[in-house]
Amino acid sequence: MRPTLVLLGAVLVASPALASPPHTEKTEEPAPKHGLPLTVHAAAFFGDGLRFNDPFRLATVLGSSAEEVSRTSSYVDLAASITLGDPRKFQPGFSLHVSLALEGVQQTAVAPTFVVYRRFRDLAAYARAGFSIVATPETTWGMEGALGGIWFVRGGIGLVAEIVGDLFYGAGTREVSAAAYPVLSGQIGLTVAWEVIP
Repeated sequence: MRPTLVLLGAVLVASPALASPPHTEKTEEPAPKHGLPLTVHAAAFFGDGLRFNDPFRLATVLGSSAEEVSRTSSYVDLAASITLGDPRKFQPGFSLHVSLALEGVQQTAVAPTFVVYRRFRDLAAYARAGFSIVATPETTWGMEGALGGIWFVRGGIGLVAEIVGDLFYGAGTREVSAAAYPVLSGQIGLTVAWEVIP
């Protein structure tokens, strides 16, 4: 019996069909997705503001001297921005605002700014800061910062409000050669957001 058992064991070891494990087909893994999620925003605002230190006096004077407050022209503001990253987290990005005066002197201002955006389901908040350039009637520039909030009433459509602060540099007076003009504005409008997930 022993030679028979030894012979049977040799056959089992030598047979590739019996010695090797059964062949399993490899399934192809899906290719990893490339690209960064982003959100595209478009908004239209209506706003008005208060201008401080106005030696040239605007039409609506709220104070008794040039150093006090005057109301600015009402305006419309058209904005577009792109924010990058996971929409469930803070998203950095860039924004461009174009403001057009609706009364008084026809004035146009352009504000390229850096923005940080965060959405919380039906609500969102953001902050932005950068430059503001007055293109007409005379060219000047300044700094702009804003805080905003959005209530999304349906999907990506929402009501938006901003508090905007500007500091412009302009024509001087007898007292100063280059004057600075602070402006504080409030604006409300509608916004639309599209989330792009690669």
